[in-house]
Amino acid sequence: MKKYAVTFIFIIGVIIIVWYVANRNSRPPESVNSFADCVAAGNPVMESYPRQCRHGDQTFMEEIGNELDKTDLVRIFEPRPGSVISSPLTVKGEARGTWFFEASFPVRLLDGNGNEIAVSPAQAQGEWMTEKLVPFSSVLTFSLPSTREGTLILEKDNPSGLPEHADELRVPVQFAPPPSLETGGCMVTGCSGQVCAEKELITTCEYRPEYACFKTATCERQPNGRCGWTPTAELKTCLEKNGVAVESVRSLY
Repeated sequence: MKKYAVTFIFIIGVIIIVWYVANRNSRPPESVNSFADCVAAGNPVMESYPRQCRHGDQTFMEEIGNELDKTDLVRIFEPRPGSVISSPLTVKGEARGTWFFEASFPVRLLDGNGNEIAVSPAQAQGEWMTEKLVPFSSVLTFSLPSTREGTLILEKDNPSGLPEHADELRVPVQFAPPPSLETGGCMVTGCSGQVCAEKELITTCEYRPEYACFKTATCERQPNGRCGWTPTAELKTCLEKNGVAVESVRSLY
């Protein structure tokens, strides 16, 4: 009798293991379409430059703009690609004297939609009439845009206006979250940036496909006086594609 009991327990154990493996493998795959998604999903990051993240049989590379292509002409020390920035923003680096005209060149800041939100000249910190690398510095002030990502552009001064003389270094950046409630604002928070709230919140770090919708969404105070995601047509469409109603998002997140 004892032999049959042991055999029965063994069979039940095998059934449980098979069920677990089958259900684990049948889970819907996480929506990973970028380096940021890959990191948010908890995958390991290879400390190369640019950094790389591997998800299954896919490898995603961190976006660093065209820095590697322009390193012999212009170099940026701060902010670095992917940095979180706020206003005022100090930009420092070095560029060949040929990048300047009258000791300066334009520095532009764009939001995630390509709109220019700030422009300021970068001033040479030394003799610029040379082909050597010359240190430069610039300070930009700007209002926080609705997008989380942006692009910093170091534009070669081109007084001729001829396209063959134009050049630029493009540096991807991220904007700091909006100020907290003490200054009357709302902020993007949560492990995957899926929460719009009045203060920093700690959430679990599982990734859901609908979280990608919040990367371009607007986090602001709603008509009811609470912080929340503004239910734009773009956000609604994105959420519906992932089987989520925008009304539920405003209450859940």
